[in-house]
Amino acid sequence: MCIVYFWIRSLNPSNLTYLTYAGVIYILWLAYQVAISRPGNDTSSKQASFWSGFMLQIVNVKIFLFGITALTGYVTPYYSSLGMLVFFEMIIATIGSIATLTWVFLGGLFQKTYIKHFRVINSILALILVQCAVGLILQ
Repeated sequence: MCIVYFWIRSLNPSNLTYLTYAGVIYILWLAYQVAISRPGNDTSSKQASFWSGFMLQIVNVKIFLFGITALTGYVTPYYSSLGMLVFFEMIIATIGSIATLTWVFLGGLFQKTYIKHFRVINSILALILVQCAVGLILQ
């Protein structure tokens, strides 16, 4: 992510200003959506499946940026052979998989608590998003 930031800034620093405000608008929209959401208020008519989740992760840009940042920031300054790059990429993929499984497991554990206290939880999450948006503007 940091590489993309500096690349956009090097092209034209005013681009970063426009992207910052676009990001702030998106974060505020997201905060509003979180604040008004309710448990079980699914907008899609089809049930989530393993394969739909798998495909979503395949095209998830954050995963690519995580891998690129980890490799270029922590691995390539010290190793350049293909074998070592593949080895560290497998470690990165394992860490990502463990994080995803932890997210799923803890989500299952906290589901009943969330359903019971969703208004408070959603309000707190929305306020945190608003704080992020304000932080971007004040930066």
